[in-house]
Parts: sequence; C-alpha cells; structure tokens
Amino acid sequence: MSGSVGWAMLNNADANDSILPDVTVSRKFDSGPAFTAAVGYGVQNFRFEGELGYQKNDFNKQDAFGISRDLNGDLSSLSFLVNAYYDFPNSTRFTPFITAGLGFARVEANNLSIPGSSRASFNGDDTVFAGQVGAGVSYALNENLNIDLKYRYFMAENLEFSRGNTLDGPTSHNIYLGMRYTF
Repeated sequence: MSGSVGWAMLNNADANDSILPDVTVSRKFDSGPAFTAAVGYGVQNFRFEGELGYQKNDFNKQDAFGISRDLNGDLSSLSFLVNAYYDFPNSTRFTPFITAGLGFARVEANNLSIPGSSRASFNGDDTVFAGQVGAGVSYALNENLNIDLKYRYFMAENLEFSRGNTLDGPTSHNIYLGMRYTF
C-alpha cells in the first residue's frame, strides 16, 4: 500500500472553441497539487499496482492573435492507472526504480472564463486513455516501510468537450513524496 503527495506542473495546451472553430489558442496553467493512493503486489524486483490519482491546476492565461488574457477556472484530473515498477537491487537502504503505467483519466474543466467577459463560464469533462512514465528512489526505514521520492511524466489523450470544444491532451511533470508499506 502506498500514498503520495506532490506537485503537478501542467504543460501549455492548445485549445479550440466551437464559437471560432478555426482559431487555436494556447492555454497556460499554474502548478498545483497532486495526490496518489495505490495498492499492489511485488515479486522479486518487480512491483505491480492499481493507482488512483488526482491533480488540479488553475488556468492562468490564454494566448491568441498575439494577445494574452488572464483566465479563471481550473482543470482537474482523476485517474486510474495500472503501474509496473522495476527496483534496481543494491546493498544500501536506497533503491532506485523506474515505472510505467496505463489506464484512464476523467478530466474536467471547471468554471473556465475570461475575467470581465460577458460570456458564461465553461464547464466540461471527458474520459480518455492516459499513461505515465517515471523514475525515483526509495529509502527503506525498516523491512516494511519505505519513503519514495519520484518523478512522473503524465499524459492523456486529446479532450473533446461538449459543443465542439477541444483541448490537446494534457501532459504534466509531477514530483511526489510518499510512503509505501509492504506486508
């Protein structure tokens, strides 16, 4: 069993709005919190787990036609991934590892709006295929309890919201600190 808290740095993403379908805008995001909880099974140097993850990033700015506008609202992601790990054996309490995972993410745009605009805020969601790759190091406090420091690159398919609004698949660089208990 494991749990982690971290920081998600969501990359810029291009978007299209149904009102101006041929115009692509670049949306920028603030960094935000990320959390995971997982349960799994280990065999020799391999670990397998089912992981529930959540991250939330506020919209920051939107660039179009050389004009930058502030944005309100947030983009949140609830994911379920099946992850595999390989632990590199050594004779210290530190164990480096690599990981990869595949699954699904439900991504929601919440209250997206331009401050001062008369246009109603946008809300939408989509469930898409998602994955991640990463690496990290664990420190064994004792035979059963480890502290993990890990990096993950999270990626999801392009989002298609209602009314023809789209957003390029969100990708983020995530850093986590967690604890793992082995029975």
